[in-house]
Amino acid sequence: MEEMVKKEAKEKRSCKDEALFWLEYGDRTEREMVKHLQKKGYEEREIAECMAFLVDLSFIDDKRYTLKFVESSMEKGRGPLRIRHELQEKGIAGGTADEAIAELYDRVTEREIALEVAEKALRSIQSSSGLWDEEEEPEYDDWGNPIRPKLSEKDKAKIARKLAAAGFSSGAAYDAINRLK
Repeated sequence: MEEMVKKEAKEKRSCKDEALFWLEYGDRTEREMVKHLQKKGYEEREIAECMAFLVDLSFIDDKRYTLKFVESSMEKGRGPLRIRHELQEKGIAGGTADEAIAELYDRVTEREIALEVAEKALRSIQSSSGLWDEEEEPEYDDWGNPIRPKLSEKDKAKIARKLAAAGFSSGAAYDAINRLK
């Protein structure tokens, strides 16, 4: 019995080693790291010392993490409302999240990304309904825009729900749907 306790003690990593090991897989927020270390059974004193070490050496930097997260989320077609919500779930303070979103995500950018998401949703709707054949070359108007069948209210509602779920403001969603016509 005593040998098993000694063996377990030898196998358990130090709090700092566990934190550094987990950081090898990607950036973490302070909150995520604290929860992880608590789950692994480390004492609060050890965790506090470890967190001070990680923050002092910039291994954990919530502002840097937030900027990276916002950039990545924008590339995935997520709106600012969803990004803010996801950051809050990860323990990022509202002010830090708002700063990063304001820095990277202005109103024009939101509307452009919303339009891209709306166009993708429209293609999905129209290809599944047979109204728009991806293989066929569409007809174009005098300004070079593809001529699409008129959007039904049902299709507009589907696209609006998709945009809302992606976290776009109602203004950006409305603008994107109107620009689809």
